[in-house]
Amino acid sequence: MIKTWGLFSKQFLLLVIGSVLCATSVKALIIPHGFLSRGMTGLALVIYYQWPVLPVALLYVLINIPIFALGLYFVGRRFVLFSILGMVIYSSTLYLMSWKLPLSDPLLAALVAGGLSGTGSALILRSFGSVGGSDILCVIMNKLFSISLGTGAILINGGIMLLSVFVYPVEIIFYTLVFVFVSALFTDKVFHGMSKRRMAIIISAKWEMIAKALTQNRIGVTMLNGRGGYSGGEWKLLYSVVPAYSVPLLKQVVIEIDDEGFIAIMDAEDVTDPDVGNQPHW
Repeated sequence: MIKTWGLFSKQFLLLVIGSVLCATSVKALIIPHGFLSRGMTGLALVIYYQWPVLPVALLYVLINIPIFALGLYFVGRRFVLFSILGMVIYSSTLYLMSWKLPLSDPLLAALVAGGLSGTGSALILRSFGSVGGSDILCVIMNKLFSISLGTGAILINGGIMLLSVFVYPVEIIFYTLVFVFVSALFTDKVFHGMSKRRMAIIISAKWEMIAKALTQNRIGVTMLNGRGGYSGGEWKLLYSVVPAYSVPLLKQVVIEIDDEGFIAIMDAEDVTDPDVGNQPHW
């Protein structure tokens, strides 16, 4: 029970912090400067600017109804349930927030709004859910076509910008594009930065001692058979995938045992494993 509540609290906290950042971007910067926004929030703003009858938060909820149906079909029930929770938190924050950031420079406002929105979206997507809208569509594209979340956001937002170019001044469209690209950049960097993994290959005559020491330091290792291309000698290669923060420890362990050992470190972007995997929980 304690573990379950702890897990739920972590997901809830990610959704709340991410929603506050995204809502701050919209209410404190985007609306005061008359920009559009990313995803379905942007579509809600297009409708709101033309027919300001319903609040942006309610328009956002209505637009999300068919999108949640797609999420239920392509992603899963848990993702949709947490996304409903996320949408409620985000919509409530969007409705209640009323303060503005005093930035008079529209370009600076677009850059700051993009950073806030992209960081918020990345935190939200590190949870079990999303806040609905384009986040669900980006997750679907990621699962079906391995399109990164930032690239998916650019594709969706590009379509919304094309629809808006006939209605809004060109300056607003370009400022919004700046916001969209910065937001997508922050989403990719923060989301994938929180799940960085490295692959290490170690070659050493003292491989047995190194393997034992790495295991004692809770670093998993696999032994592979290898043959030298020049000498033709048989070698044991140690193979390991670790979180980025464990790389210094791995190097330290190897060098202390064999300061002439060979270590190659490479990125491992997509790792499926219950212990060191970096796959999202969708």
